[in-house]
Amino acid sequence: MHFLSKKISFIFLFLEINIYLFGSDVQWIKVKLEKGVTVYRAKIDTRTSFRGVGNLKGKPKDLISIIENPAGWKNWIENLKSGKLIENKNHNHKIFYQAIKSPFPISDRDVVYESKIFREAPNQVRIEMKSVTHPKAPKSIGVRMNIIFTRYIIETMKEGTMRVTFETLSESGGALPDFLVNWASESYPITLFEGLRRELNKIKK
Repeated sequence: MHFLSKKISFIFLFLEINIYLFGSDVQWIKVKLEKGVTVYRAKIDTRTSFRGVGNLKGKPKDLISIIENPAGWKNWIENLKSGKLIENKNHNHKIFYQAIKSPFPISDRDVVYESKIFREAPNQVRIEMKSVTHPKAPKSIGVRMNIIFTRYIIETMKEGTMRVTFETLSESGGALPDFLVNWASESYPITLFEGLRRELNKIKK
C-alpha cells in the first residue's frame, strides 16, 4: 500500500511538471502590445492559449494576496458575478469558485479550480491553476468552464517592480463561436493587468 501511494504521488508530480513545461515550450505568436501588456497566442492541439506579459509595481506577496482574495475579485475580474474560497488545504494550496456573468442570450459561466503556489527561486514565484471537482462546490449557475491551465509567473526585477507572465488555456463550454472566445481571450490579459495595477496601487507603500 505504501508503494502504491508513492507511485500515485509520483504520477501526480509528473503531470504537474509536464503541464508546466508544456505551457512554456509552445510556440507563442505576438498578437499586440497595449497598455504595457504584450499579448501572445499559441495553438495547443485544437485550442488557442493566450499569454500576457507586463511589468507591475509592487511586491509579489501583495500580488498573490490580491489574486487569492475573493472579497476583492470584483475590483479586477471583469464580469464577476460571485466567488469564494471553498477549501484552504494549506498556505500554498487552495480551492476556489468563481461565477461570471455573460451577455444575453449566452448562459452564465462558472468554474471550480485549485490554486497552487510554487516558490522556484528567491526572485520567482509561480501560481498554477486548473479545474477540479469538489464535494462542497456550488451547483453550476449555467455552464461550468474547464480551466486546462492558468498560471502566473512572478519575477522580481528590482525592488518594487515585478515582471508578470500570465498564461491561460480553457474550455468555455456551451455553444460559443470560436471567434468570440478568441476575441475575449485576446482582450482579457490587458484588462486583467489593468485591474491588478489598480489593486496594487491601493496598497500603501
